Amino acid sequence: MADTFNADKFGSFLTIPFSKTNLTTGASNEDLLLGSGSTLFVAPAAGSVVALSSRSAAAITAGTITIKTHAAGTEHTQAAAPTNALSSAAQVHYDTAAPGLVSFAAGDTLGISVTTTTTLDPTNTLDVDGFLFVQFNPF
Repeated sequence: MADTFNADKFGSFLTIPFSKTNLTTGASNEDLLLGSGSTLFVAPAAGSVVALSSRSAAAITAGTITIKTHAAGTEHTQAAAPTNALSSAAQVHYDTAAPGLVSFAAGDTLGISVTTTTTLDPTNTLDVDGFLFVQFNPF
């Protein structure tokens, strides 16, 4: 995947930051927020999701936080779609996808969502940052 971020070969890329505070146990596909409080980024051009990275601001002592990318609120289900899992063993995680595998059109709305286990600890206080990396198709 060394050329995933090769702008000369695949087009320019952009990183979009999202976050969510006070994650609760048993959350199901809850959206992370942009700085403005919106949950969706509107793509100005066609391209593809090429990476997802995330981190927990505090130590997770039990349970798992699963983080996925989505379009219009529906999680990407392609086998190649980047997914992160945070737990007591991994407070940070990243995953990449080859350009073109998880594609989107201009005007599509993109975001990041989280699902948590019922055993998540600490309870209702964990904060997560997620970064969605997209690469636009060359013109």
